[in-house]
Order: sequence, then C-alpha cells, then structure tokens
Amino acid sequence: MARRTTRGIKKSYVEAPIVFDDEDEPIPVTCKDSDDEDFAAQGPAQEEEEDKDEEADMADPTSEEDLAEDDEDDGDADGKKNDASSQPKKQRNTGAGMIQSRKGFHDIPHYPLETRIVTRVYAGPLRRYARYSALRDSMYGPEYNRIKIIWDLEMRWAEFPALPPRYLPHEPQGICPSPWLAPAFEHTQEHNAARWYDNYYARSHEVQQCHLLSTHEGEHLIPQPGGDLVTFIGPWDRQGEFRFTQGQSLPITASGLPMSTSEDQDKISAGWMLDIGSIPLAMGWVPSLVHSKQVLAIASIPFADQEPRRQEDGSDKHQDPGAMAEGCVQLWEFTPKEAGKTLARPSTTPARLIRTLCFSWGRPKRLQWCPVPFESVGSYGLLAILTGDGKARIIDIKKVEEGSTPIHEWVHSPVVTLGIDDDYNNKVTCLSWVNINRIALGHSDGSVTLWSIFPRKMLQRVGVHTTYVIDICSAYPSNPYLVASIPVGGCATLTDLSQPSSEFTYFPVPAISFQPNMLCWNESMQGFMALYPSSTPNTTIAFLHHRFFCQARSICTGPNTITCISAGATHPFVLAGCADGSLFSCNALQKLFKQKGEPLQKIKVMEHEYRPIRRSELQGKDSGRPVRGAVRILQGFLPEPNDDPRTEKRKELDRKKKLERMKTASGKKKGRPRKNGGTVEDLNREAELDDKLASRVVTHEPLTRLTTIVWNPNMQYSCWAACAMASGIIKVMDLGVQ
Repeated sequence: MARRTTRGIKKSYVEAPIVFDDEDEPIPVTCKDSDDEDFAAQGPAQEEEEDKDEEADMADPTSEEDLAEDDEDDGDADGKKNDASSQPKKQRNTGAGMIQSRKGFHDIPHYPLETRIVTRVYAGPLRRYARYSALRDSMYGPEYNRIKIIWDLEMRWAEFPALPPRYLPHEPQGICPSPWLAPAFEHTQEHNAARWYDNYYARSHEVQQCHLLSTHEGEHLIPQPGGDLVTFIGPWDRQGEFRFTQGQSLPITASGLPMSTSEDQDKISAGWMLDIGSIPLAMGWVPSLVHSKQVLAIASIPFADQEPRRQEDGSDKHQDPGAMAEGCVQLWEFTPKEAGKTLARPSTTPARLIRTLCFSWGRPKRLQWCPVPFESVGSYGLLAILTGDGKARIIDIKKVEEGSTPIHEWVHSPVVTLGIDDDYNNKVTCLSWVNINRIALGHSDGSVTLWSIFPRKMLQRVGVHTTYVIDICSAYPSNPYLVASIPVGGCATLTDLSQPSSEFTYFPVPAISFQPNMLCWNESMQGFMALYPSSTPNTTIAFLHHRFFCQARSICTGPNTITCISAGATHPFVLAGCADGSLFSCNALQKLFKQKGEPLQKIKVMEHEYRPIRRSELQGKDSGRPVRGAVRILQGFLPEPNDDPRTEKRKELDRKKKLERMKTASGKKKGRPRKNGGTVEDLNREAELDDKLASRVVTHEPLTRLTTIVWNPNMQYSCWAACAMASGIIKVMDLGVQ
C-alpha cells in the first residue's frame, strides 16, 4: 500500500471507496511478488498531484482496521495471492485533487460530493509558505531585470518602515517614478491627451454646456451643515479649542495647532484643516507635471441624507428621494512652499474654494480624475462623476484665474453620459479610468463594461459577477487593461479586458463587502491593495499581485473595521482608515518581503473622534451661532508592531504551552509561578492582546469614521495625503520624513 507524503502535517493512510458508474466495470489489477521488492520512486506527475493535496489539506485519518482490510485484499500471511481475474482489487480514493483513471489516462473523474472537499483551491507555482527570495522570484521573475527592479525598490525604502521619505527622485532613498514604464511615458501621454482634446472640440457635435451662477445661488446649492463645529486639536497634553465654520481653512503645524497660535519656533506648516460642512464621500487630486498649486476635488452629501428620522410609530423615515436631486462637487486649492532641495512642502497660505460644480443628476457618489494631465490645453482635466441617477458623466473643468473669487457653475450637459439604457434598472455603481479615452464601469447586475468617451461607444460588456459591483480599479499605467472588481457578495476578480474570455482569475474565497473605497492599485509593487477577502469579518489589508491575484498577502491590520485604503503612486506606503477614526500608515513592500523574526512597524498618524451636541444641552447656554457637534483629533503616536493581534495571541499561547511542557519535563508542578515574576508579565501581555482583539467589535459614532483617503499622485507632492472624516473635516497632511 502506498503511503501519502505530506509536508507540515502528520502522515496518514487514506482509504475510501470509489463509486463506479453503471456502465463502468471495475479495473482488474494484478499483483506480483516482485512488485514489492522492486519499488520505484514516484514520478514528477505524482509528486505534483501530492503537492495539490498538501495545499488542499484534505488528508483523512485512517484506522488500523482499514489497514488490516487492505492487507486481506493484497493477500494472506502465507504469501498466497487471490486470483486477479476472479477477485478484482479494491480501488482506493487517493484524496481530493488527485486525478483517477478508470478507462484511460484522460478520463474525467467524478465531481467530489463530499462537503469537506474544497474545490476552489490554488495549485500554482507560488506556495503559501514562500518568503523573501522565493516569493520575489516567483512574483516578479524569472527575468533578471524585473527581479533587480523590485530588489532595488526594497533596498531604496528599507530604512523607512512607516512613512515615506521626503527626498527627490535622484537621491538614493527618494521617491521615484514607475520603473516599470518607459522614461518618457508621462510626457508622451500628455501630448496624446492634448491631441485628443483638440480633436474632440473640433469634431464633436455635442460639447459640454454650462452657465455661471451668482454667489447667492451657488452658496445655496452647497450642502449646509446647520451649525459650527467645535474642534480640539494640538498635542494631547495641551490641546486648544477652536471653532470651525463652513468653508473655513487653517494652516497647521506638525504638532496639530494652527499657525497663528502655535508655540513652535520654526513655524513650518505641515498641512491644512478645513470644514466643508457635509459628509465627504470621494476625493481626487488633479494630475500635474509642473510645480504649481494643487487642486483637490471633493464630492459630498448633506448630513440629512444619512440621518434617520423617527416617525410617531417609532419607525425610521429617511429623507424624500426627490429632495436628493441636486448635487455639488467642490474644488479646493492648496498653495505649496517654494521648492528647495527636498519635495514641496505646504505653505502658510490658507486653502481656498475656487470652484463649485452643481447639477441636477442626484447626489455625487464617486469621482475620479483622468490620470493624464491636460495642463497644456488650459484645463484641470476630465473628471468622471458617478451620480445618484445611476449614470457616469465626464466633465471638462477649465482652469481658474489666479486670485479670483470662487466660481459657481451649473452644468447642463457633460462631455458624455455613460450607462446602459436598454436594461431595466441597471445602474452604474463604480468607475475607473483605463487611459485617456477609455473608462471601465461596474454595474448593479454584476457586469463590467469598457467605454470609449469620444466617440461614445460601449466596447465590451463582461459578466464578471452576479451581484452589485461595489468597487473597480484599473492597473493604470503599466497594465491599464487589467481591471480588478469586488462585488457585494462573491469573489474578488481580476479581468484582462484585452482578452476577457480567457484571461480571468479570482480570489477563491467568497466574501461580503458593503464599503467602497477599498480597492486601489500600487504601481511600485505591481499589485492591488484591498480588504483581505474572507468569509468572516476581518480588519486586515491584503496585497494581491496581478500575476498571482488568487493568493493574498497580509499587509496591515487595523484595530477596527477598515473603511478606506489608499496606496502611493510613487512609493509603496499604504494608508488605512478605520471606523473608529484612526489612520494608519506602513511600508507595504517591506511587509511583503518580511524575513522570519524581522520586526516591522506601523504608525497611527492620527485619531479622530466626533460627539454630537444634544439640543437640550445648548438651551440657555449659547445665544450665538448654532453648534452641530464637537471633534477631537489626536496625533503624535509612537510606532507599534505591524502584526496581526490574532497571530500575536497564538504565539503567546504557544509560548506558554512550551513553558508548561518544559516545567513538566523538569519535574516542576504545573501552575506554580516563576520566581522572576514572569507570570505577571504574561498576564499583562495577554490582557493587552485581548484588548486589541476586543477593539475590532467596538461600535462608534457614525460621523467618527474616516470616509476616504487619497495620496497625491504628482511627483513633487508625493508625500501629501488628504484624509476626509464623516464629521465634515478635511485634513491635508505632509507625511514625508527625513
């Protein structure tokens, strides 16, 4: 009898009958005494099949009675064999994943009906236990030049475990453009975008139509907050109280205090804080190749849209959908400091609102800029907006003159409107740019479509999922036609739109996802960052390489539910926002190639906490402007280990078991405390791990959560990150370190 070879698990014999079809006859197998003596080593094909069994981990233990029955089939103890022609040998099932043959070598085996057998398994060349050099060669090899690129990138940022460096690209540790592209790729794309732009306005019969609004009309269309926001900012031991009104912006220092009241002697600005007076749902930086003022587009909705209203019978009554017909997108401008020998830094000039885009298509849900800049034609670029009516629209946004007052603009018709009109109630749910004239859309029926903007045409429609597509992301610029998508219920999928019928893969674990802004592409690492696909709730961010999308690698674990993710365009640092208002940062490339025993770190950049104001508490206390709530922002946290609390808990339990076994072996009684006081330290450590695990299920105020985060994609501003909070606060931070 052959014995299965497995690595990492206990070896066991497998014995299970095969169910034959009615038309199939059992295969007579003859046995010879010489077969037991002339034993030959198994071939490569059999080893590969056994490796698949190891990945599936489906070995079933057998008892001694099964072994005895097997011996009776082979022959008796006296060496006499049964006649093979009259007594066929009993066939054994060698385990899940093994191909069995009855009539010929290429026969298809029965589909496994055993519920314990998992059919969605990965059996490729990359093993789960592969680390460091083996992982690097499998993911980025076998070409030497590709392995050398990722090796150089790892060494480039090896000394920065949590935050990106504030160094120029020509410096050894500086940020750098994508090494996977041609050197002049960005300028070539900008030239092609200018030609496309001129061709559109020269040949298109329907161009964008809009008109200007008065200041009073424009301000009326901007979502109104209903009161000021009291904020507590600054160092944790000496925080100051400040009152933000809608549209107010303050430059802040590294300690978190405003520049006007900061006690810092250097008076160097580290970013801005502003109050937009509504819930921000999406943000995007205008792409640029020159050193100029940075523009941030913000899509937001009023607080009333997410406030349930109680009726007399106690049921919830939400706002009338007819009142959500109008939407608004705001554009804010941030002035940088004069560039020196490092990357650009924020200035002391407050941020200002330069333009508002108003429309009657419903509330804005998503937005994304075309990744190619249009500066040469006098435009900020093409902005794709997903609105409440289930359509995606492309808007051309012209530049604003320096020092002008805010422009309020009503958009009648966009550059193009995209959506499937033939299907009933089939809405666009998410979008992602593929290149200058291509955009990919996810739909409520689970399909993914590829559109041409000019001329307007749907080029492809692929039935990727069967449920609502919640997120979609293109691997632009190096692999633009690779599109990853995540449904509400199902498996995360990667589709090559150049060959969608054959180039298609997915992560083999179905999951349920309701949160957008949880999928992004990292150009340096050539992979996607997303919430770890799991059938159970988790708080871990995973990296999915585009060549091995079906095998995820954990990057960072948050203390609470993850609500948004962002990966840098010119560096591998990842930001993760949580429902408890905390924002974490870590070096994803360093985590991917972690060696055994290597200590890694992550850092909590800030923590946001919101508390609503009860109307009864304000009666007779404040006769001025109303207050809608209070916010506290903490920062200055120390780095902490970048590890999963569940892994730490398991390691701690294994260590305690090992100590108990050592005590038992040495003759000591169990449970006796050690003389050096280690028992107290163990209890404290275990209590700390229990607190970390318990924090994942703690609920918080809805407006405490972080709604979206976005790194600046422009080279000189790669260390700038914008963080949006549900309370209406937007914080733009320079996170670069030296």
